[in-house]
Amino acid sequence: MKKISILFLIFVIGIIGCSKDENEATTTGDLNVIVVLNGNQPVGNAEVYTNPPSKKGTTDDFGSVLLTDLEKGSYEIFASLENIGTGKSVVNIQTSELSETTINIIPGINEGLAPSIQIILPETYAEFSEGEEITFSADVFDDETSYQDLKIVWESSLDGELNTNSPDMNGNVIFTTNTLSRGTHQITITAEDSDGYSSSASIEISTLSPSAITLLEPIKNEGKVLLEWTEYSNSDFLKYEIYRTDGNCSEQNQILVGTVSEKGTLNFTDEFPPLEFQVCYFIKVTNNVNNSRKSNQETVDTPSGHIFNFEAYDMLKHPTEDYIYLIDQAGQKLIKFDYLNLEVVSETNLQGTIGYCDIGDNGFGVEIYAPSDDGWIYVYSADDLSETTSINTGLKTASVVVNGLGHVIASVEPSPWWEQPVRTYSRDSGIHIDGNGDHERDRLRMIPGKNEVISITTSVSPVDMEYFKIGSTGEIEIHQDDQYHSDFPLNPRIFRVSDDGTYSITSKDGAVYLANTSMEYKGQLQHGSLQFSDFAFSDDGTIIYAATSNRKSIQIGHYPSLTRDDEILTKGFPIFIIRDGERIISLSKSSENSINTGVEIIQL
Repeated sequence: MKKISILFLIFVIGIIGCSKDENEATTTGDLNVIVVLNGNQPVGNAEVYTNPPSKKGTTDDFGSVLLTDLEKGSYEIFASLENIGTGKSVVNIQTSELSETTINIIPGINEGLAPSIQIILPETYAEFSEGEEITFSADVFDDETSYQDLKIVWESSLDGELNTNSPDMNGNVIFTTNTLSRGTHQITITAEDSDGYSSSASIEISTLSPSAITLLEPIKNEGKVLLEWTEYSNSDFLKYEIYRTDGNCSEQNQILVGTVSEKGTLNFTDEFPPLEFQVCYFIKVTNNVNNSRKSNQETVDTPSGHIFNFEAYDMLKHPTEDYIYLIDQAGQKLIKFDYLNLEVVSETNLQGTIGYCDIGDNGFGVEIYAPSDDGWIYVYSADDLSETTSINTGLKTASVVVNGLGHVIASVEPSPWWEQPVRTYSRDSGIHIDGNGDHERDRLRMIPGKNEVISITTSVSPVDMEYFKIGSTGEIEIHQDDQYHSDFPLNPRIFRVSDDGTYSITSKDGAVYLANTSMEYKGQLQHGSLQFSDFAFSDDGTIIYAATSNRKSIQIGHYPSLTRDDEILTKGFPIFIIRDGERIISLSKSSENSINTGVEIIQL
């Protein structure tokens, strides 16, 4: 009896249930929308809506939103992520079913039913002081609704509704206010079309900042940059900070170059602007509650003066005037440069592949001697770079020096290579006078105050050093090979002889040898991890100025102790240096791996 009652009860419930389903049959279904970026990254806070218009929602942190009670049928489903992009899919909703679709946001694509919004002003992140007039502007567009029918609301997270102006005929909506309260505001603009679809865009601004200051146009002066700005107007001043952005004014390369703590001090000189084609400056003012604000940004082209977009093969200095001469081997150019005014005076084309050059007065005024692999030594006037003569060696010529007595000493490439690879010529007639030497294509250096030459080989291994004494009529009286045969560092690219003619120094290690027939090795200039790129000297040779290729510096060393006790910081990485009285002329690279170079004048 009990068993029958239970079965009967189940039967009755079933009848009631069936009766209810039949009486309340639904025609809707549900849709779970998953929004992703880059194919698999869940996107939260994306707006999702349907076409035809029916439902809309916002995704959660897992990129999901459920749209319920959608009428049966086919829909376009749109997803929009502010300031990123949109995406869509097409689904077919079935009665009493839960459908699912995934929408991939495509960056930069703005497609959908809701209006599109682009905030123009102010720029992110905007800094203002309380009571300052602020202009807000945005462009709003919708395919289906005319501009006058769009509903616009600007709101502040602190102050509520700010403005409801409609867009103009170009879709721009704009208003100005000076009533924002003190604090950090989330400013949101919402645009709603005639179908009730809406979208929003936001920007954060602060009214906690100090009042504005203005950076005036910077002034370049002898490789330095003078900055001036307007005075901060409030009484809560703490400091001005001067910032420079290198590398085409990228915000990622901001460098603090100075701080000024006096409110009335409104100028600063950047003593070490970089060797760049362009930099930018701005001033940041900070008040006594540690809130800051940036000035406008000003651009300065070539702040350190002229920038060369090549790495010079050689650099020479006029013996009496303020000019240097650069050899652009790849571009086949000889360039005359005024290093005080930091400007190119003139340039001329070179022929063939130019080797190591020399400058001097060999009885015909100051001239530049340029050896070439085409078998000639070309001679140019140091005044106007006109070609004054040429000397035919008939052989590839790698290096040349002049002795001021009318003789030209050249390193050539004979065949066979041991047939007088170092030769002397008459500047007047071009006649070959004499020859000697063991190795072809040596790098030559005159020993100052003497008619003697030290050379380092460029084309043989092991690297050797050689000595030559030149007679009064151009004959090679003495030739001597060194005794070490590369037991110690030698580098023809990094190679100088001291101004007093006592010693030579070479290689990134700063190896020192006597500049005489013995070529005795004396040791290395202290360097640690530093690598030298060139050398200059005091008149008596007791001070060695050593440029470094892996640090923006010129090291101060001493002879004969070969100790190092000081340094001069430079704007770039020096590759050539020449001392000119109480200053050093440095041709420096903007970075270790750059080919861009500029000239620095360093006071001693």
